[in-house]
Amino acid sequence: MAQAVIIKSKSYGIHLVLNPELEFRELMEAVISKFQEAEAFFKNAKVGISFEGYQMTVEQEYELIEAIQEHTSITVICIMEEEKIQEACVLAQAEAHIRSRVMENAVCHFGSLTPGEEIQSKTGIVIIGDVPKGAKVIAAGNIVVFGTLKGFAQAGLYGDSAAYIAALSIDTGKLQIGSLLFIPQAKGGKEKSGFFRRKKTEEGLTPQIARVQDGHVIMEPYTKDLL
Repeated sequence: MAQAVIIKSKSYGIHLVLNPELEFRELMEAVISKFQEAEAFFKNAKVGISFEGYQMTVEQEYELIEAIQEHTSITVICIMEEEKIQEACVLAQAEAHIRSRVMENAVCHFGSLTPGEEIQSKTGIVIIGDVPKGAKVIAAGNIVVFGTLKGFAQAGLYGDSAAYIAALSIDTGKLQIGSLLFIPQAKGGKEKSGFFRRKKTEEGLTPQIARVQDGHVIMEPYTKDLL
C-alpha cells in the first residue's frame, strides 16, 4: 500500500504528497505523525506548503495547517497553488528578507480578501493571498502582500513615512503611506486610473514596492538592498 504522506523539500518550503485513498481524519493524523518524526529537521522553520494527490477543500487545507502548527514548531507562511509555485520561487530571496523585517512585528492574514472587506492592524500586516478591487488594508506599520494588490492599501497609518507597501504585483492607484497618497501619472500629466507594475525580467517576475522618497510615494522593483 502507498505511504499515507511523503514530505518533499522545495525551494519555497514543503511539498506534501498525500494518499488519496485515506479518509481525511486518518490522513491528518498521518501528516502530524510524519512532521513530529521530522521535528528536529523542521524545528522553528517558516515555510510555504503545497499539496499533491488528495483533493482537499479550502477548509480542510487550513485545518491541516493548523494541526501541523499546533503539534510542531513549524510556521506555515503560505499555501502554494500549482500555478503560483513558479512565482513563489521568484520571490524566495525577497520573501525571506521581508519576513526578517516584518514578521516579528506584524499580524498575518491567511487567504485572499473579498471585495468590500477591510483589514486593519495596529502593527504591520502580511496578506497571504490577493487584495481585490474594493478591499482595504490599513496598517500602522508595513504591508506585504504575497499575491496581487488591486484594492486600497495604507501603510504608516499614524504618520510613519518610513513604512512601505510590497507585493508580488500591484494593479491599483490607491496607495497611501502616512499622509502621502500615490497618484500615478500618465503622459501629459493626467491622472491614470491605475497601474500594473509587475515586470518580467530575464530572471523572472519582479516584486514591487511603494515607499516614500523626497516627499513623494514612488513605485519601483523590490530588491533586498532597498530597505
